[in-house]
Amino acid sequence: MHPLTPVSTPEALFGALLADAPSRPFVTFYDEATGERSELSTKSLANWVAKTHFLLTDELGLGLGDLAQVALPAHWISVPALLGALTAGLELGTSPLGAAVAFVEPATVAAADGVPDVYCIAPASAAFGLRDAVPDGAQDFVLAVRPQGDSWAAVRPPATAADRCWSAASRGEVVAAARDRAAELGLVAGARMLTDRTWTGPSDWLDTLIVPLVLGGSVVYVANAPSESVLERRADQERAVRLP
Repeated sequence: MHPLTPVSTPEALFGALLADAPSRPFVTFYDEATGERSELSTKSLANWVAKTHFLLTDELGLGLGDLAQVALPAHWISVPALLGALTAGLELGTSPLGAAVAFVEPATVAAADGVPDVYCIAPASAAFGLRDAVPDGAQDFVLAVRPQGDSWAAVRPPATAADRCWSAASRGEVVAAARDRAAELGLVAGARMLTDRTWTGPSDWLDTLIVPLVLGGSVVYVANAPSESVLERRADQERAVRLP
């Protein structure tokens, strides 16, 4: 499927990208404070997304009509939580009010007060989880998803373009907004995008995740960059366009 072929939902965009370029890197993460560089291909990411999908649907029984609170930084380990929730049919938000599940990091656990199921992600040890440092009232996301199935072929996203995505916007409206945003930024199909923005809500999710999906491209997240020159150097190294 051509990257700019109309697709109705963010999760369908991801499925189309997976079918078109499974081995191509989709998300790359730099932490300039620790020297970390991590990268996931679309196929590797799909395994994480599928596991998150099955955690939400098979284990928790969630789906259309349920809300997921997302209080995570822009990081490769955060992408499966967001895409997995969308693939399960959930709506995304930043408030715990009415949320059936929450995805947090240690610094934002308190923001999920009252949410029935809270999954904590450890950016500092993303692939290994929190181990013995799980905050009270939360579960280790990595430990919870590890035993889940990872077959994307078994995933059946239930949502349509008319179903809610976030902030009262439907999935179809979010995809359309991402296409408009890509045009506004002058981005072309297949663009590799670099950003040092973190995630505070829907506008960040749109620019730094859905826009790359619309373009059939990829994204580079940079955390703790000490200067503009470091960001410019990373953009040059990754052959990426910097997002405002």
